[in-house]
Amino acid sequence: MDITHTPGSFCTAVLRTGDMERATAFYGALIGWTTQDVSGTSSHRLLQFDGRTVASLHQIAEGNDLWVPHVSVESVEHATADAVALGATFVDTNDVPDLARLATLRDPEGAMFGLWQPAPHQGADLTEEVGSLWWIEVLSNNVPGARMFYERLYGWASVDTSFEPFASYTVFKRGDVQEGGILPIGRDWGISPTWNSIFAVDDCNATIERAKSLGGSAIFVHTVPKAGRIGLLSDPGGATFVIRGPVP
Repeated sequence: MDITHTPGSFCTAVLRTGDMERATAFYGALIGWTTQDVSGTSSHRLLQFDGRTVASLHQIAEGNDLWVPHVSVESVEHATADAVALGATFVDTNDVPDLARLATLRDPEGAMFGLWQPAPHQGADLTEEVGSLWWIEVLSNNVPGARMFYERLYGWASVDTSFEPFASYTVFKRGDVQEGGILPIGRDWGISPTWNSIFAVDDCNATIERAKSLGGSAIFVHTVPKAGRIGLLSDPGGATFVIRGPVP
């Protein structure tokens, strides 16, 4: 679907990677994404599906490869200051001419998230369709704390719900718009708090097999009622992401 990003809305997901060529080849073969260079920089590329922007790449010099969802803000400086005052930890910032002003932080639990100030690029212009970002959720050991942090930072509301196979789930809302969710981390999951970027594909099982043949790996796959087939994958650089398909 086409989307207009306003302050406080998720606008894109950025893959922070130490090897953009590896990432470009993997996701191009896996999902059919192409890349568009950003004028004046070699450290950022837009990821596109059928000519429409769905995500982006950011070259990093150190650190692990990681998908980081970004929220549109009016001012990176003000939003960063607000986040730090609420207990976040600053990671880095990047001004990309003719694209956006970016900041990356960790929330109080350590989950990495991003801020995107359009300059003038708005972020993804295709979502919730095959080949694009479908949903975003934070995995948390402290759901009340995560709710409070993001509600105060972005002015969101949150609603408790549940769906199989999870006993509880929290949905963030901005007015009537659902922005993302909180999934409590299970005791036996063995993972740290993180944001999941979930992408829509036409066939979850086939995409998983293709990922394996391209050097990725499958961490789990299951069927979620009303959501379809869900798979958690790791790309060759170690960045995890979720796929869902088919999409109604």
